Amino acid sequence: MRAALGDGRPDPGLSAIMSERRRLINLAYRLLGSLAEAEDAVQETYARWYAMSAQQQDAIENPGAWLTPVASRICLDLLGSARARRERYVGEWIPEPLPEPAEWISGRPGGASAAPADRVTLDESVSMAFLVVLERRSLPRPRPPSRPG
Repeated sequence: MRAALGDGRPDPGLSAIMSERRRLINLAYRLLGSLAEAEDAVQETYARWYAMSAQQQDAIENPGAWLTPVASRICLDLLGSARARRERYVGEWIPEPLPEPAEWISGRPGGASAAPADRVTLDESVSMAFLVVLERRSLPRPRPPSRPG
């Protein structure tokens, strides 16, 4: 399908192909979870369409029915290669940044201390949670009935 007919009018086949773009991007986004990757997958889909000869393109009655599975396969290939890249990562492991010890206590960045009333409330909440855990751990557990032997 050509971009323009001999008289300068746009090719209706081109508009049929381009009208699928939004649907293909939605499909690719749902599969990949990234708009940038979805646009790349749709671009690759169009590249494969235009790599075909004019005869091959004209033989396809419904371009959307051809573009959809091609875009899906491209997305699945991208997902498979991403999984393979993650599995073969050989670089240094970089852990998630941990908060400073002061942040753990205050819950605020930079270790800004909480108001005294907030500190007392937090201490009481932790104490209560600890007592609940101890109580649950010390409850007697029911034993299954023994069989007479």
